[in-house]
Amino acid sequence: MNYKIELFFDNIKNFFVSAGQKIKYCNKKKLSVILGYVFLILIIILLSILLFRSCSNGGGFGKNNSTLINYEENQGEDKDAVMSKRTHDNALKLAKKYAEKGEYDRALGLLEQLLIQDPDDEKARELFDKYLELKKKNDANGNGSNVTLNPNISVDMDTSEFTSAMQKALDRQALENQKALDRQAQESQKAMEKMLSETQRQNAEAQRQNAESQKALADLMEKQAAQEEAKKQAEAERKEAEKLAEAQKKLEEERRKVAEAELAKKNAKLKAEIDAVNEQIKLGKTSLATGNLGDALAYFQAAKNLLPVSDGEPEFSASKESEMAQALFDASEKEGINPADKAMLMSQAVTMANTAVTSNPKDPAAHNILGTDALNNKDYNKALEEFKKAVLYDPNNYLYYYNLGKTQYIMKKYSEAVQSFTTSCRLNGQFSPSRYNLGLTQLKLKNDTQALDAFRKAIDINPRYEKAYLEQARLLSKRKDYTGAVTSYKKVVEINNVNTTALMELGSTYYASGKLALAEESFLRALSLMQPSANYTLTCFNLSTVLFDESKYSDAVSYAKKAYDGVNDIKDDKSKANIIYNYALMLDKTGNQDSAINIYSQVLKYDPEHDKTKINLGVMYMGLNPPDAKKAKELFQSVYEKDPSNFEANNNLGSAYLELEEYKLAVKHFQNALKLDSKNNDVRYNLAKAYTKDGDYATAKTVYLDLLKADKENWEAYLELSKICLQINDNESAEKYLVYLQSKQPEYKKSEVQTLLDSIAR
Repeated sequence: MNYKIELFFDNIKNFFVSAGQKIKYCNKKKLSVILGYVFLILIIILLSILLFRSCSNGGGFGKNNSTLINYEENQGEDKDAVMSKRTHDNALKLAKKYAEKGEYDRALGLLEQLLIQDPDDEKARELFDKYLELKKKNDANGNGSNVTLNPNISVDMDTSEFTSAMQKALDRQALENQKALDRQAQESQKAMEKMLSETQRQNAEAQRQNAESQKALADLMEKQAAQEEAKKQAEAERKEAEKLAEAQKKLEEERRKVAEAELAKKNAKLKAEIDAVNEQIKLGKTSLATGNLGDALAYFQAAKNLLPVSDGEPEFSASKESEMAQALFDASEKEGINPADKAMLMSQAVTMANTAVTSNPKDPAAHNILGTDALNNKDYNKALEEFKKAVLYDPNNYLYYYNLGKTQYIMKKYSEAVQSFTTSCRLNGQFSPSRYNLGLTQLKLKNDTQALDAFRKAIDINPRYEKAYLEQARLLSKRKDYTGAVTSYKKVVEINNVNTTALMELGSTYYASGKLALAEESFLRALSLMQPSANYTLTCFNLSTVLFDESKYSDAVSYAKKAYDGVNDIKDDKSKANIIYNYALMLDKTGNQDSAINIYSQVLKYDPEHDKTKINLGVMYMGLNPPDAKKAKELFQSVYEKDPSNFEANNNLGSAYLELEEYKLAVKHFQNALKLDSKNNDVRYNLAKAYTKDGDYATAKTVYLDLLKADKENWEAYLELSKICLQINDNESAEKYLVYLQSKQPEYKKSEVQTLLDSIAR
């Protein structure tokens, strides 16, 4: 019974294979009919299987369920495995037959396919080694087979008997199965109606939830689309480079073939030698393409063992070594290759390239490989030397000039790099990376106009060149062409809307042009795409500045705090100091003085010469109750000693000395500050106060009078001037100023003014 079931399924499989082959040659109309028929047969077969299982489980066949379960649990192989084993055994038998007839290529082809599917197949491995050895002996005796290797062998099976039997079985069950289908259709219709009713009931709730999720979903899809677009862009650039490189390789291959053809014309023996070497190299390249690295190296080694040939040396051997090195190098550059294999392939490529240049020092491809290896290992002097040889021996290869330009750029030989990239552009005007790198090099030479031209030409070649748009935007922003810069930044974001660098710089450009709301939006978009990092910290810093300028003080402090918390992600100490200073300044401006003093103090750990921090921190010490004038003076003095013309240092030093009762020094620094800002009446008031404290009332009176000429509503100055007049016994003037003050501002220090007037009256 089990054997019949197995045969039943085998016949079903073969029937559909045969049917598929026939369908292949049908026209579309016939194909539709046949597919419909096949679909109906599939449904009937499935129902038959279900009915068969039902009968088996229900006892209709007189079988015990536990026996069936026990059989299935202990069965060594399922049907697929049986078929797989049968195919495997047939392939081994067929390989043996081919070998017996001396058709070793066919035998080896079949065995190679088995080993690709299962590298641990001992039988296949044993036969492969055996037939390979026989083939070598056979070839050595001049009996090589001319049969083309074709491992893809298919066998047609006669399914007519099965078709007849199956048709009879189908006919017997057709009526019963149709009834079952009708019943199931009715039940499905009822279930569908019930489901429809339930769906209608839930529609309102679903729509509400859908509306809430649409925005989040749209955002997610936008990000995913941008990421996919970025991948496509990178892939397009990679394919463009590969396409151009492939064209160059084909050109080199054609040159090599022409040279070999000329060489092979000399005699039949030499041609056979060349063909043998080329055959091994061809097999090696095929193995590389299929990922069989070990086989590839074996084939390449076999090719090396056939060198040198009887004529055309050492150039021929050098060209073959170079060709194999290039194949290994290309394999090492493929995406997705694991690091160990990449390193091994590159090592082998370098070894063969070195052998090639030993045989022929003028082989450009080998020099290019050696240059690339040196560049990867940061041996820039060697890379420069090798790429120079590559362009010397092949002056028409744009890729060699491109590689030379990159090396010169890294070594800061910018003028030379410009020449190399320019030559690469001339040799291939459609290779946009050369244009882009030419632009970067011109930037280093401060040739902004030429750089901008290069970036624009790169964009002309590749309208979706994201990096070129970004550099163009930076140049335009540098020129204060904010409209053009914004357009270019937007293009970057259009191509890749998760480019956080572009969003950050777009925000800065909006800020520079006074568009605070747009700047805020750009910075927030950038932050939404970032994880904690240096850029995240810098963006929080920039956003806090924008928010502060928008008078959104609470939010400004919040983002300044986030930047402060991420300061360790910043490497440069001065940048760290600026971020900490920004947070301290926000706290200072919003009245959180205690915290501000602590944060200001941290700035000086990273930048002891941060003058703004010293001034602000000193001012905060002066604002304490009581003031800490000594600490403040030390901070102000430090700034003054470095820059005696610093207005803030002088003005605040005057205040500190005034508090410390060192009046002559206070006068000195207030005078300095007034020279630096002659219209500053606050300084003038403080200077008058310092003269007063020092007992120089006459000079103090003069300064107050100068102040009141400039500021006629400085009520405190009137009050202080009246006190000076009383000190020098000029009661008349004192009374005049007090009465004027009382008439203009009756409530201004009312009690003190009246007390002074009363003292004059007595």
